Amino acid sequence: MTAASPWTAPPVKFGRSYSTVAVALHWIIAALIAVQLGLGWYMNEVLPDHSPAQDQVTAIHISVGLTLLLVVVVRIIWRLLNPPPPLPAGLAPWERLLSRAVHVLFYVLMLVIPLSGWALVSGGKDPISFWGLAWPKIPGLAALTHPQHHLLKHTHVFILIWVLVLNWGLHVAGALKHQFDGKPVLWRMIPFLKPKA
Repeated sequence: MTAASPWTAPPVKFGRSYSTVAVALHWIIAALIAVQLGLGWYMNEVLPDHSPAQDQVTAIHISVGLTLLLVVVVRIIWRLLNPPPPLPAGLAPWERLLSRAVHVLFYVLMLVIPLSGWALVSGGKDPISFWGLAWPKIPGLAALTHPQHHLLKHTHVFILIWVLVLNWGLHVAGALKHQFDGKPVLWRMIPFLKPKA
């Protein structure tokens, strides 16, 4: 008897998938995060500091970050109104705990990173532009001292980003592990792997 491919639709016992809206929001957010990581690396590691090119990329980075913040808020509201499908049966308690911890940390990071970026630019002298539109600054941050601004930037650029990358790695590794150990989960978020009605 031929073993079932991990890329085929699972049997009914694996439960329901995420809604179409949740799937769309998931991949939009994933794409925005990937773009942000690329823009952040490019403007900080490749472009000369304080150059016109860096200013242009920074403006795009800010607009994408604020867009990400808005989409994440929508995703959280949608998740609260539409609970996600349960985890596959048969997972070990530590796997359930780790899965929940990774997801919770993701939501925290997806809020805290854009908010820290917003706070960072709120402490600057220049107005904040959101795709050419005026965006308000967070009140009270104009009085940040240089050490406070440096700490905020270090937290945003290094600490939070690396925690996000590590968490992202755990998320992908966990999904692939379950996909190949008989408890497939990718079909719940990848439309063409979903079982036919």
